[in-house]
Amino acid sequence: MAAARAEQILAAIKTLLTGLTTTGANIQRGQIYIHEKAALPAIALMMGADVPALEYQTGLIDWELTVIVEATTRTSERYIAMDSGIDTRLNLIRKEVYAAMLADHTLGLAFVIDVSPGTAAEPILSGEGDMPIASQVSNFVISYRTSRADISA
Repeated sequence: MAAARAEQILAAIKTLLTGLTTTGANIQRGQIYIHEKAALPAIALMMGADVPALEYQTGLIDWELTVIVEATTRTSERYIAMDSGIDTRLNLIRKEVYAAMLADHTLGLAFVIDVSPGTAAEPILSGEGDMPIASQVSNFVISYRTSRADISA
């Protein structure tokens, strides 16, 4: 039995983002994931809202799935300012994520209609650990189509 199309999209995105120059294989699915400092920089991939956008009388539904990509990095310096490079690292990860996500508007999936960039939140800095950590969330909206009777078809 095929997985729901939203799950197929998330799996495709994880594959797409695995191996970026900045984050390598450091990518995890799930909303609550604490990256080990040795595995930074890293990406957390999460499912956001999945909203039916348009229903056709032919038995099809178009959906808009929000996909959340959270980049996390750290610095080797104990005290940082935003101009010291940690935001530069986040922007580099963001650049690579956007290039990968927007290279193919279908993500290589026949049922995907389009990929649109969404909001990128302001970076969040934390100095609670032994080294400062910063993270930033970027959202993407994936438009896709399913059968009315089966969200895996």
